[in-house]
Amino acid sequence: MEVLPPLSAPPTANASATATVLKELAALSRQGTPNAHVLGSALAAVSQCYVVPVPSQSASAIAAALHELRHLLQQHRIFGEVDGATAYETPMTREALARGLQLLWAHTTTYQLHHALIDIVRAIDSLPRAIAFWKKLRRRRVRAMLQNGPFEWLLPSSERISTDEKILSLEATLEGHLKKVGMLKEQTAKSMSSFVDSAQLQADMRSGMRLLEFAYSTWGIAAPRKGHGAFMKMDALLSVSFALGDEVFTPGTTGGGVATAEDVLASLRRLEENLSRFKRAQDDFARCFNQAMAPCRIPSKLRQRWLHVAVAALCVTTGGVWAATNQKEVQAAARTFRDAMLEFLNEHMIEPIQAIVGEVILNQKPEIQDPGALLDAKLSLQRMLADFVRDTRPGATPEELARVVAAMDMSVVSLQYEKQLSSALKNLMSGDIVRMLLIQVQFIKKELMVAMGAIDELMHANQLNLQLMATVPTFLVFGGLYAALRSLFASVYRRTSEQLFTDPSDVAGFLRANLRDIERLLNKQNRGGGTQLGVRDLGFLILLLHQLRDTFDSYKAGFVPEDEQERFEEDLNDLIEEGLLVAQQLAVIQRMYHAHPFLLRPTRAARSLLR
Repeated sequence: MEVLPPLSAPPTANASATATVLKELAALSRQGTPNAHVLGSALAAVSQCYVVPVPSQSASAIAAALHELRHLLQQHRIFGEVDGATAYETPMTREALARGLQLLWAHTTTYQLHHALIDIVRAIDSLPRAIAFWKKLRRRRVRAMLQNGPFEWLLPSSERISTDEKILSLEATLEGHLKKVGMLKEQTAKSMSSFVDSAQLQADMRSGMRLLEFAYSTWGIAAPRKGHGAFMKMDALLSVSFALGDEVFTPGTTGGGVATAEDVLASLRRLEENLSRFKRAQDDFARCFNQAMAPCRIPSKLRQRWLHVAVAALCVTTGGVWAATNQKEVQAAARTFRDAMLEFLNEHMIEPIQAIVGEVILNQKPEIQDPGALLDAKLSLQRMLADFVRDTRPGATPEELARVVAAMDMSVVSLQYEKQLSSALKNLMSGDIVRMLLIQVQFIKKELMVAMGAIDELMHANQLNLQLMATVPTFLVFGGLYAALRSLFASVYRRTSEQLFTDPSDVAGFLRANLRDIERLLNKQNRGGGTQLGVRDLGFLILLLHQLRDTFDSYKAGFVPEDEQERFEEDLNDLIEEGLLVAQQLAVIQRMYHAHPFLLRPTRAARSLLR
């Protein structure tokens, strides 16, 4: 078996020391050493190192690891069959188990620090927006009075909270918890750094536990005061009692802290109790924080627009009462509207579409002229002309007769008609005027039939265009109705939705402002050699990084073009990566400005965020 380095070894990287101890515990587990397997499994569950400033993307993984660790310890306590009186024989075994317990407690504390950092950042995430909201409302006193509405009008003056008091409460709470975030970040960075010996490891662990107790305390929570003047009062905060045990080994134990299996079991039980206390502290802190800040939160959109909702409800109620008392008129109007809509759809949609399908697919074309009637009219006219030429011009040759008949030449009739008009009355009774008139009528009939054929050809050439034009009113009506409903829905959605942004330009503006604040804080840190941000500014920087990442992840699908999402995520990872110099981070921000034009103006690929 490989020999572990002594506890007083030179500085060792956390990950390297953990990997070495895991190998030793695995070897002890294969040899059947009591508690070695559960200790190795527990340490492996919390062995992942998180080195980003705000591990919000790993929040679920951190919570899952702590839950898995707690479940593993519970299972071992309840079902583990280990004789507590079993003594560990060799010093190397005792030393390996002791080192494993120390690292397990240290890693668990680091995970809890990460979780506390995430919890507090998420708790104060909405406070800057709430401060901006109430400051904006403070400048509009009439709107503020109307917005409070009956929710506060009915309260006695001793129970009302002024806008100024809400702003003071939010600012004080934000300042206090930004300091907590900065302190937590400094402690997590310290906990993940190299350690010299077990004494430093335990000292860092104990300072981390004390910081956890402070982070989940009510310090920094400034509940708003009610009333006005000298008679202002503050509601009592919910009690948050939280203390972590920091004894890795049972006091008085020989052999480096581990002599028997009971020593390991007792340490694991104390760690399990710490995890249970930590979970209760999370719930108590969240309940206390939310209750204290509830009066200062941004009211819901429906509450902000209670007057609009009340007017709309009044109108709907009035309309419903009128409809109930005038049912016959309403039913008659509904039937009339239905019939008009059906007639409109039939005339401007159904019939044109049927005609288009018949022409394009079935090759069906409507005919005005009857081809058989036209042929009959021509043959009849030719026979009339042939008989008339034989009777009036007996000397006409067969060729001339054939020409007149084939061309349906009416000139022979016209010449004879003009001659007989000189004696119209006489020829009307004994001449051929009536016959010629009938021939002319037949000619007119034939010409009308030909004209109808030309009209048919014109209609066939323009039938598709005419039917398409017939559907235009339908598309105009329903397109306009769709646009109006969409605009109405978007307007109502913007005024009632709790979604933070609904327009790409708003997202771009928020990201620009966020990057500007980050750049300002980095420049503040870059003023002199070795200058470090204070805990408050460090906490604010972490909050800004969290908001930047969270906003991008929430709105990138509808805001950032797909081909730029990957590059922007790479720049974000570079910006929040630890170990970069301030100058490098500032260079990343400048690169983001000129490499991603959607930060300056929404691109054509950006669509409405109403989903």
